[in-house]
Amino acid sequence: MKSSRQWISYSLLRLGVFAAVLIVLLVLQVEPWIAAVIAAVVGLCVAYIFFRPQREAVARSFWEFRTTAQRDSDSDAENDALDAAATPSASPLEGQGGGEADAEEQGRQAR
Repeated sequence: MKSSRQWISYSLLRLGVFAAVLIVLLVLQVEPWIAAVIAAVVGLCVAYIFFRPQREAVARSFWEFRTTAQRDSDSDAENDALDAAATPSASPLEGQGGGEADAEEQGRQAR
């Protein structure tokens, strides 16, 4: 199965469980915010216990996507530019003085 279909089917399964539990709780007239919290927890537990093959397929597709290096020259150039922008450079005001600490330093040097 295609990875995008795996993601969609797993997400719809989880959403369906959440919606079903939420509707049941709302019909039973549970406070809406409490019903939403309970539905989220129950949906998480049901998905964790019963949807293991789907969850592992989605995790595997995510891992394969992250580990396969599909690089091109544009991606490398963008990464190099971002890395160069992230490196700290000298401040344009460095060495121009004007601060309190610079005045103290100049006073000590004059003595």
